[in-house]
Amino acid sequence: LGLAGCRSFHVRTDWDPGVSFASYQRYHWMDPPQIEGANPFADNTLLRKRLRFAIESSLAERGFRAVETRDAADFVATYSVILEERIEIDRYTSGAGGWHRPYDGFGHVYSTSNLRSFQESTLIIDLLDPKSEDLVWRGWATGVVRTRDRRRERLEEGVRAILDEFPPMRSRSVESEAEPSTR
Repeated sequence: LGLAGCRSFHVRTDWDPGVSFASYQRYHWMDPPQIEGANPFADNTLLRKRLRFAIESSLAERGFRAVETRDAADFVATYSVILEERIEIDRYTSGAGGWHRPYDGFGHVYSTSNLRSFQESTLIIDLLDPKSEDLVWRGWATGVVRTRDRRRERLEEGVRAILDEFPPMRSRSVESEAEPSTR
């Protein structure tokens, strides 16, 4: 039962190995663009406020401070949320009786399938170069933003899990040139 209360997020990151993150101290916040026709569960003013608060709080906990202008920033922080429709199929097969061969008349095989449709969310946090707007670091996790569970604690925990990977350690950046790190 104790494990049932644990929340874990599958976090992945990717970054530009040519960027020195050691000098990063100040960031400028950039609101994500509003996309016409976007899923209202993935983009709305309530969620935008919660995510901005969670990201800025997590960055502040790590010693980064917000600045008003892009020119004074070492990096620009923003995010996006993607909701994808998923289908999960569980199939259960069980047997009863003797030889379990359909042609021998003795024994039965039962098969049941459960079909479940759900929305899977991915929260992406992007850190950009303030001058070129090139992506320098990206962290993402699934299950942070749920359509029915929008509690601030869950969002903050998910954002913290992503930003725990920033800045990337130099030893990981060499390993990750071929593929993003996973946690």
